[in-house]
Amino acid sequence: MGPHGRPDINPYNRDIDMTVPLTFLNRSLGEIPMRLTADDRFLLESEAFVRLMKPVLNDAAQIELSTKLQPLPQFGPDDLAQTGVELTYDPSTLAVVVVEVEPERRAVQNLFAPPQDDENDITLQLAKFSSYINFSATETYIWEESKAQRPTINIDGAVRVGNFVFEGDMQLGERFGISGDEYKLTRNYARFVYDEPEKYRRWFAGDLDPEIRGQQSFVSMGGAGVLRQKRRFNTFRSAVLQSDRQLILQRESTVRFLRNGALYRELRLQPGRYDFSSLPLIAGSNDVDIQVTDTSGAVQNLSYQQYLDPIDLDPGDYEYGAFLGPTSSRFGRAPDYKGPVAFSGFFRKAFLNRPAIGVGLQASKNVQTLTGQTQFILPNGGRLLMDGAASNSKRAGQGFAGGISYEHLIDRSGLSDSLTLRADYVSPRFATLGNLDGINTTSVSLSAQYSRQFDLRFLTSTTATYLKGRNGLNDSYRIGTTGYYRLNREWTFRAGVDYAKYPSAASRGGGFSVSIGISFQPDYRRRAEARYESRDDLQELSYNQSGLNQLNSVGFGGLLARQDGNARAQGYAAYSANRFDASISHASFGPSISDFGAVNATSVRFGTTLAFADGMFGVGRRINDSFMLLKGHENLGKRSVVAGQSLAQNNYIGKSGALGAAVNNFLGSYTTQSVQYDVEDPPTGYDIGPGVFRVRPAYKSGFAARIGTDAFASATGTLELAAGKPVSLIGGRVTLLDLKEGENPQPIPFFTNSIGRFAIANLLPGRRYLVETYGPNGTINHGFEFAVPSDTAGLVDLGFVRPTAPK
Repeated sequence: MGPHGRPDINPYNRDIDMTVPLTFLNRSLGEIPMRLTADDRFLLESEAFVRLMKPVLNDAAQIELSTKLQPLPQFGPDDLAQTGVELTYDPSTLAVVVVEVEPERRAVQNLFAPPQDDENDITLQLAKFSSYINFSATETYIWEESKAQRPTINIDGAVRVGNFVFEGDMQLGERFGISGDEYKLTRNYARFVYDEPEKYRRWFAGDLDPEIRGQQSFVSMGGAGVLRQKRRFNTFRSAVLQSDRQLILQRESTVRFLRNGALYRELRLQPGRYDFSSLPLIAGSNDVDIQVTDTSGAVQNLSYQQYLDPIDLDPGDYEYGAFLGPTSSRFGRAPDYKGPVAFSGFFRKAFLNRPAIGVGLQASKNVQTLTGQTQFILPNGGRLLMDGAASNSKRAGQGFAGGISYEHLIDRSGLSDSLTLRADYVSPRFATLGNLDGINTTSVSLSAQYSRQFDLRFLTSTTATYLKGRNGLNDSYRIGTTGYYRLNREWTFRAGVDYAKYPSAASRGGGFSVSIGISFQPDYRRRAEARYESRDDLQELSYNQSGLNQLNSVGFGGLLARQDGNARAQGYAAYSANRFDASISHASFGPSISDFGAVNATSVRFGTTLAFADGMFGVGRRINDSFMLLKGHENLGKRSVVAGQSLAQNNYIGKSGALGAAVNNFLGSYTTQSVQYDVEDPPTGYDIGPGVFRVRPAYKSGFAARIGTDAFASATGTLELAAGKPVSLIGGRVTLLDLKEGENPQPIPFFTNSIGRFAIANLLPGRRYLVETYGPNGTINHGFEFAVPSDTAGLVDLGFVRPTAPK
């Protein structure tokens, strides 16, 4: 106990100001200003305490606490009487501990809730006006023809004003028209977007990207739409993955199919619809990732599993979508919207103690389709899913489709097996918005998949599929087993066997086949694979090293393949500079090994971005969603500001210079992120701030950050009473003396260490300041005055200073 009848939490005979953590039940609620008084009391800032206690107290208790502390700028533990909250101070951890909160005053806590973003953590707000525009140009040269194709130029971007976003995409390139090839500018999409993130809702107007569920089909549509999803909002997808195993491309793209992390095939595809339901792609596979890289350089990743669209919502959550407007059947060029007006919508709900449901409707004057989904969670760790649809079409009449699947997960003490069964039926006249004539070449499809994990290294997957043909198309089936064995953390061996029968006798590759492959992946950037497949007589060797979103980053890769005597080789390299990115690729083809290199094509791509936010401009690399511009204050002169994640290794994302601010082009929507920054060779003592911003971007938003300030100077010195007698561990405040009109700065905290040393930041050059120190019982003593030279470069050394009498 101290001399004042309280625990001796302050051994010094003066008040001390500090910032300490506020904790409750072994978790930190945040930082709070505190004053340790000379008589062993501790006082907290009322406003900060009420804000930090919000996650702990229910609504009624919050109101009661706020009312109690409203008249008190600072309070002590005794002021919390009748609030149900008790506090103590722990000198060993320098923390204020919430000892008790009465149960009836506590907020309800979700024990298994995912981490929540802390709004108090945000240090930089969105720009009120921001925009960016991406430019990308690609040109291909055919060596045998000594001819360069006309370049393809892609332009896309977005403008955000407040909560409204306008986004668009257009392309200048060759198009095949009725009169032959045309070189023209076409619009891919243009629309307005308005988000209500607190309600998980997004509104659209213009060219739409309708979301679909269950047995619904995708159709290009213009008009208005709304989408409610609790999960992160999806950006525009130029590639759409449908539940009937179709991939829809809006523009020319390179498509890579990866099966369980292994590259299965890489294709260059024109705009259109592509069906892969009967390909070996889905056999022997648990997970399939489809990587789509279009001509603008944008990359999208689509995940495909055995069943694309079960009702995977959090218990109690729901989602819906509704889209209305004229339809278009064009792909890869400006939509014409000459089709009938159509509606596409769905609603799905997951209940707490009942089966989840989903309903959907797609309708136009030509066809109407009603869909439904549900699922049952079974007591043995299984799940039963059912979906169905009925349609009415002017051309095809009435039809229906339905499916049922069963999933079962077996947990074996850290290892797991899974079984999936699926059956689907489509009637001859089932029609959708994307299939008005009801052309269905398959009536019944059956599939089964069983995966077994023998140990942490060895996994097998066995699949069987059967498709019953219609309209003269024969049945087809396929059964196979693939095993994966991890030799070590870097090497994985794969081998499989299967037997297949395809619908047409002319179809190649039926019968028995084997596959074998080995992959090497030392890290997430580099991957090499060698594989052989007897069905296609394919031997292939590939290597890929992805680049990073950093200055001077290089990515490269290549592929060598032989198939049925044909040979091909492809290689690429990509480079990321400060203001642009560029890539080059070369492909050689030959009808046989002896004629390898008969056709050679080289493509070069260059891309850059112009970005603007609240009066700040910068040139950088492609922006897909949100961005930040960072520029130095005028008093930093020509010194560059850099933005990046690993400043110690000089791995910067962007750097300011003659072409404007540094551009951080890699921010995603609706998640809190950190943006690090630094200044190259700043003046000694110059205060550049904390070196990191915490931001929560909105959809296609921008941030503008000015690094540095007018109050950039810092002062250091030693406070002493007499020669050799430093004033240790004393607190106080620093105030500006020569105030100008309109100025109302807050006092700067002041304190000394154990040998009397102090440092004061955020000082204005050419101004005078007063230092005051805290004495016992809240008294304030005059310390000393000092001036900051107007020509200071950043650091002012005050040397040894002593308290002086007030002037």
